[in-house]
Amino acid sequence: MKQLPDFAASVAIVVSSCDAFFDCWQQFASFFRKFWPDCPFPVYLIVNRLPVRSSFIRAIAVGEDRNWASNMKTALSQIDAERVLYLQEDYFLTAPVAEDQLARDFSYAFEHDVDAFCFRARSELEQAFAPINPDFGVVPRESDGRTRCQLTLWKRDAFTSALRDGETAWEMESRGSARTREMKILSYSTRERAPVAYLMSAIVRGLWTPEAIAMCKEQNLAIDPHFRATYSPHPLRQRLGRMQTRFGLRRELRKRRAAPVELD
Repeated sequence: MKQLPDFAASVAIVVSSCDAFFDCWQQFASFFRKFWPDCPFPVYLIVNRLPVRSSFIRAIAVGEDRNWASNMKTALSQIDAERVLYLQEDYFLTAPVAEDQLARDFSYAFEHDVDAFCFRARSELEQAFAPINPDFGVVPRESDGRTRCQLTLWKRDAFTSALRDGETAWEMESRGSARTREMKILSYSTRERAPVAYLMSAIVRGLWTPEAIAMCKEQNLAIDPHFRATYSPHPLRQRLGRMQTRFGLRRELRKRRAAPVELD
């Protein structure tokens, strides 16, 4: 059976982000290192202009922030790997990666010419979902969940073809399914059996989630700089928190200028 290093020449990890979320890059990197220390794949972090200093994460600078889809297309054009494993900067790993299981899943994707393989199940399976085995199956052709921006192994060319300049990640999720009807897309059927466990998401509506704050405290990870407010379900507190965050982000970006973001 193939092991993950056997796919090292064919797979790269792309972490969707932009400079506005630089304050969670270090936390992302720390949890990634803790739970996947021997990851055999190159890891690319999408940034606008901020430099990054890391022994294992490589920054792809896409320039001025345009929109999620355009940034992603620019980044994908700079990656040579046949397939990319999509992540976001606020998806914090929560347990060791099941490498043997992930290698089996990768083998299936390669051997069966799968266009996209999502490793996070929906909250409820659709009636037309077609199980392949107890872990995963084929996403229905008419499903509205074919392009969820979760941990997904994409053919790089298929991913690029599904992107539309100007779209946000949420618009890709809501509109992209119609553009991928002819693609072979798989998904896990249950979250408990997935090979990669992660918090989704550490940041909601631009604010830290209490779960992410608790994770960082448990691991003694300082959030520095800590200008981003914490999410509250109360609309007024949300608005005030976003105002505080916008002001703090502008201040911190001015202070940082060309100083690299340390991720080790």
